Amino acid sequence: MASTSLKSAKSGKSIGGSKQGAFSRWSMASACAFSGAILGLSAPGIDQWYVAWFGLVPLCLLVVSSPSFVQAFFRGFVFGTAYNLVYLNWYLGLHPLSWLGFSAIESMLMAGGIWLVLAVHQGLIIGSFAAICRLLPLTGSFLPGKVEGKWCLPAFILIPLLWVIIQNKLGNAHDFLGVPWSMIEYSQYKQVPVIQIASLVGGIGVGCLIVLANVVIASLIATMTTKLTFKSLAAKSLPVSLCNLLVVALFVTGIYAWGLSTSTTYAPKPTVNLAVLQANLEVEKQKCEHPPTISDLLGLYGRMLNNCPQGICIWAENALPTYLKKESTALAYLTHLAAERQLAMVVGSLDRDKSGKPFSSAYGINSSGTLLPDVYHKRYLVPFGEYMPRLVEYLPECLQRLTCTAAGKGLAAGDKPVVWPIFSGQVAPLVCFEAISPEIVSSSVRKGGTLLVNISDLCWFHNTMIGQQMLAFSVLRAVESRRYFVFACNTGPSAVISPTGKITNFVDTGKQGLLISKAAYCSEITPFTWWFR
Repeated sequence: MASTSLKSAKSGKSIGGSKQGAFSRWSMASACAFSGAILGLSAPGIDQWYVAWFGLVPLCLLVVSSPSFVQAFFRGFVFGTAYNLVYLNWYLGLHPLSWLGFSAIESMLMAGGIWLVLAVHQGLIIGSFAAICRLLPLTGSFLPGKVEGKWCLPAFILIPLLWVIIQNKLGNAHDFLGVPWSMIEYSQYKQVPVIQIASLVGGIGVGCLIVLANVVIASLIATMTTKLTFKSLAAKSLPVSLCNLLVVALFVTGIYAWGLSTSTTYAPKPTVNLAVLQANLEVEKQKCEHPPTISDLLGLYGRMLNNCPQGICIWAENALPTYLKKESTALAYLTHLAAERQLAMVVGSLDRDKSGKPFSSAYGINSSGTLLPDVYHKRYLVPFGEYMPRLVEYLPECLQRLTCTAAGKGLAAGDKPVVWPIFSGQVAPLVCFEAISPEIVSSSVRKGGTLLVNISDLCWFHNTMIGQQMLAFSVLRAVESRRYFVFACNTGPSAVISPTGKITNFVDTGKQGLLISKAAYCSEITPFTWWFR
């Protein structure tokens, strides 16, 4: 009897311990998800920018207190997935997909599935960052030192560097189907003084600064709690930790003060007239059974052109969804219009090379009515949306249908920047998602571009906050290169951005309209443009 009772008691403890362990794991996962979702509120479009400056603190503490690197990976993965579910909620705007033949239920499931898969993909990247941090011997300091006889690395240097290397570069490399979209630095696109350092260190440097601020706050909490699980982030003493916080606070304040001065004094005089045609053609109109003909589109844009001043007129990506060089009537109309009105044009259309490969392209027409010989071919293609990775061949046919471009079954990628001599400057064209790539924008500036023009079409995502996020990318690219940046989007928003990142003119999403503004040609090469490749 005693033996039976003992076994029952042991069994009860085991069952209770198992339940308690499951509850603990669930609680931890919930804490990771909640804190990740809170950080997601800093995303452009939600615009709680201040959250970025402390939103990574929970992740830092959760990672260093993990009992193993596997646990650290799991915590980082849950945190990162929740963060991206909030940040990338615009993927739900793919619904409805009736224009692709999906029912309402199929459409909702498809949009939700894509949203979840891409958030999980980004969560894996943050999970990898967390696991690596857990594996490294860290100390809450700016310098390496010995802790309990073991050499440890400075968390204040290593964690921010690891974040930008893994998040911005390795994990989101284009060759790995990565899209560096939800980078933490874009949360600050409206904080003009803060982002001025991007001309020196880029948006990637702004992200590094934000992570540093989070790590210092996490170190202060670790030092104050004196918990052994947080010891790898703790400073030697509370006064030392407070001193570290003060140093970083003064550093950020100095950057803000310098940026405030720069953003108010750096002001090249705008002399070039700009006009952006925002036609607001929804995807359902473009992809319906009887879409607008090229003649219909020329009529629509022609009426909008009536109010354009002499200068540069910008048409959105795929404004004319045809191979423009083959459309002799349309081309003759455009060149005649340009010469008659002394209006240079940037026109989004398609192109083919000699082997027949299709490209999403931008054409330049100067004010004398001459089609410029160098057609720009988009270099940064969207995986699944504009080209089919080989693995797509093995997916169900219903998923393959989502790769639906104006050229049919996918596009080829261009391989070089192009600049056009227009009036007294050099216009560098970019197409849509290329705004997320500082490498591509920098290469266009080094090629000689003195005015950046990005043509986009975001109609697939309807009236969501994807446009605000594209604007945030464009703001950082403008500051990095110290160039005026024109963002011209079919369904909006469209904007002109100054070299200091101020949005000078704007037309909101979902509106048809003509944006009229001015810009300047800028020729300086910033330190960031010079060193970032």
